[in-house]
Amino acid sequence: MNDFASTTGFQDGEPADAAWADGTAQALLSLGTEKLSSLRQEKASLASVIEGLLSAADDRSRDKLRALEGELKAHSATITVVGQVKAGKTSVINVLTGLPGFLPSDVNPWTSVVTTVHVNKPAPRGNIKASFQFFERDEWERLMRGGGRLGEMAKRAGASDEMLRIEQQLMDVRRKSQDRLGRNFELLLGQTHNYDRADTALIERYVCMGDPDAIDAEFSRQGRFADLTRAADIYVALPQYPFPFSLQDTPGVNDPFLMREQITLRCVRNSELCIMVLSAAQALNTVDLALIRLLSTLDRRQLIIFVNRIDELENPAQQVEEIRTSLDATLRKHGIGSVTDIVFGSAKWAEAALTGRPGDLPEAGQQALLDWAKVADVPRDNPDPSMSIWHLSGIPALIRAIGDRVAEGSPHRLMQKVRRDLKNVVAQSYAGLLGEGGPTTGVEGVHLTEAQMQARIRALVQDLQAELRRDTTEILQELRTRLGAASEQFVETTVAAMIRHIEVYGIEGQWECDPMRLRVQLRAAYMGFARSIRASSQRILARAAREMGDLYHELLGEPGRTLKLEAPMVPQIPAPVAIGKTIIVDLQGGWWKRWIKMRRGAKAFAGEYRTLIANEAHSIVSEIEEQQVSAVDAALRRTLQEFLDEHSETLTGIAKAGRVTQAGLRSAIGADRHSALRKQLDVATAALDAGIDQPLTA
Repeated sequence: MNDFASTTGFQDGEPADAAWADGTAQALLSLGTEKLSSLRQEKASLASVIEGLLSAADDRSRDKLRALEGELKAHSATITVVGQVKAGKTSVINVLTGLPGFLPSDVNPWTSVVTTVHVNKPAPRGNIKASFQFFERDEWERLMRGGGRLGEMAKRAGASDEMLRIEQQLMDVRRKSQDRLGRNFELLLGQTHNYDRADTALIERYVCMGDPDAIDAEFSRQGRFADLTRAADIYVALPQYPFPFSLQDTPGVNDPFLMREQITLRCVRNSELCIMVLSAAQALNTVDLALIRLLSTLDRRQLIIFVNRIDELENPAQQVEEIRTSLDATLRKHGIGSVTDIVFGSAKWAEAALTGRPGDLPEAGQQALLDWAKVADVPRDNPDPSMSIWHLSGIPALIRAIGDRVAEGSPHRLMQKVRRDLKNVVAQSYAGLLGEGGPTTGVEGVHLTEAQMQARIRALVQDLQAELRRDTTEILQELRTRLGAASEQFVETTVAAMIRHIEVYGIEGQWECDPMRLRVQLRAAYMGFARSIRASSQRILARAAREMGDLYHELLGEPGRTLKLEAPMVPQIPAPVAIGKTIIVDLQGGWWKRWIKMRRGAKAFAGEYRTLIANEAHSIVSEIEEQQVSAVDAALRRTLQEFLDEHSETLTGIAKAGRVTQAGLRSAIGADRHSALRKQLDVATAALDAGIDQPLTA
């Protein structure tokens, strides 16, 4: 028995017992899920409150409760995994789901498929286990016509040879796809394929390119639809994870069309947490730096870095700290700063622990594991060797970091929202009972007519909407001013620096433009906008809740004073990920020198260069305004309007029904039922008040 086998307790190549492996895998994946368990308990508590209220609710409240119930059931935390090709992203996802080798990890770099594994999240319908969506016709045609954004930039830069290369690559992609699919090629665009099973062979047909020169039968097993597939969704049930989440496996970003970057940007924009997977053997190459530029727009709490493949290091006990120091310095240099969660580990070691076959690791990997065990902060008293290897793999630390970040992300916001909405449902139900009057309330009825209430509501709604318009208009104008100033300053300073460089070194000198200053200023402007819009939203929504509460008091008299409404949650303000996209000044290729040589004279050059850079800066500013800012503005207006509409309906309904009751046209509510309803509302109030509704960090 070698040193590794004696240390771990496994013989080389010893097969694992199936029952042991299954039970051990469940135990391993449960490590680090404490925060996710807390989320499940809170979710269950809120679901219990909803169930109790449904038995006592009227039709209007029942619809609201069913909607909240649906939100709780459907929600899952979305986690995007990014990294360069061959960094081990897919292998990390496989071990996180306890399924080594499930997702194909040798995807050809040409594919641009986002594969999402939904853990414990119900499929949208039926018994779907796998769903594959193809590109829409206009998406495919847009890529084929222009070569994506890189093609557009090549045209603007006058890099004709780059454009010819891109066009040739695109023609090859289209030809190979049409050869494989024949007449089905056109029919598949815009379609979706659903399956009641999910296995590796099936997934490979849609996300792996395969060998374009293989015989037709080969394509039925691998890569037949890969060119046209834009997204793959896989649904798995893993009871060891207490809270549902979705892991998005993005393509590597070294795509000649920047197509993957666009896909990754879209994923990051719709995600609350990103895991960046680096390879320890080649951490932070040029592709990684492009990813860091993209992720620098995120809040640091939204980023976890997993440095994979430390099993390939000769001396991880020493080299890990060297890599950490270098990584910290690079992150600070690129404006990200210190990242709390940087985890070092090995997906291969995790696979060995899950399968119970650590003896199958190559000798170098075994030696690296023993070396890492000398310094790694893992439990030392565990008699189960697979548990020790699992800890050394870094996966439990990664799961714990995911749980910590998820617990303060969208699930936390959802719990807050549902809790507030439920408190308002209870308040509205109390108001309905007070308005109906009856033998147990001692309330005569309502104090305003339906017309009077509608007039008061109309005045309040108009006033609040006007205040919101004034505030958002002012804040948006300030943002546009700051974005424009940052763009203009960058253009002028960059042009001036370039002219000085030409005057000193001529056009043969090496010039590199660093757009980091532009991105830092744009991010600062956006963060200022986010703070201002959040503060304004909180003030206006709080006023809406307070003054709507005053209307309940005015309608119901003194008993209505006890009713307190919760202000709705301020909509989430997304990170400005558009700032991280590649622009032409990021491309430090040979086109610069050719482009400069075509110009004659510094003034002529300066004018064209200024236009080129200004257009690039403007493209970022436009995307921020069109995709980020407009979405925030629309969400805020919708949140306010929905709150006002909901309580307006309740107030006018109480005013109308109360007057009918007082006129004697319908009997008062029965004493027994009235008492039962109040008791149920009291129980719900106590349960909701017992929950901790912590404010989100700004």
